[in-house]
Amino acid sequence: MFSIGVLGILFTYIFQDLTFFNSLLGNLTSINFIFALRKLVRLFLNDIFMLVIISAWFRNASITRLAIGVQLVDLFILFPIYLFIKLKWEGDSEVSSPLLSQFHRLIINPTLMILLIPAIYFQKIAKRK
Repeated sequence: MFSIGVLGILFTYIFQDLTFFNSLLGNLTSINFIFALRKLVRLFLNDIFMLVIISAWFRNASITRLAIGVQLVDLFILFPIYLFIKLKWEGDSEVSSPLLSQFHRLIINPTLMILLIPAIYFQKIAKRK
């Protein structure tokens, strides 16, 4: 299971710039929609594969539920804020300002989910003491 999650994140990263959506949707939709859809698919795949990794690593249903909660906050709160700011200020270019670039890494990349792993270990250590 763990290796499936790692390989999934690796493949999501490698194939992130494929123009699949451009060719699939063609001129039917706006560039902003295609940009948002590409980011949404990447966010979703990264978070799903991180859920697989966290589930395989800890083998604890409550930790997996916590990771799902973080994923939902990421998807329904942080991602729309990111899209609004990105598309309003910078448009659909892949290059971002330094501040927005860090926000992008936190949301679109699995950084937020990866941060759960040391947080869970820290909580376990704190409980022992």
